[in-house]
Amino acid sequence: MDDPRYLRQVLLAEIGPEGQARLGAATARVLGGRGDGAPPLAREVAERYARGAGFGALAEGALDVDALAPADLVASPAARAVLAGARAALAEMRAALGRGGAGAGQGGAAEGKPS
Repeated sequence: MDDPRYLRQVLLAEIGPEGQARLGAATARVLGGRGDGAPPLAREVAERYARGAGFGALAEGALDVDALAPADLVASPAARAVLAGARAALAEMRAALGRGGAGAGQGGAAEGKPS
């Protein structure tokens, strides 16, 4: 992958060129519709992180904000939403790279797109 946006990630041993290609072929699950009770800010953060990581596509999924950003860890609801979104995107990235569970235990998984 020669896209300069991902140059820093490609230089990381944990990702490399093959990992970046896997991310580009994967679909990241982000928050579902507004009816899922998740804060809109968490969805926005998850989408931005997933797009910034180079995921090929985004799909709606579920997010348990309390599981990703426990109330006793972060007091501000806005900060919890940002942390939850960032952690959800990271979990999807790790799953796409084969380095850990997807969806931070939410049952979602980064899936390869059909070719």
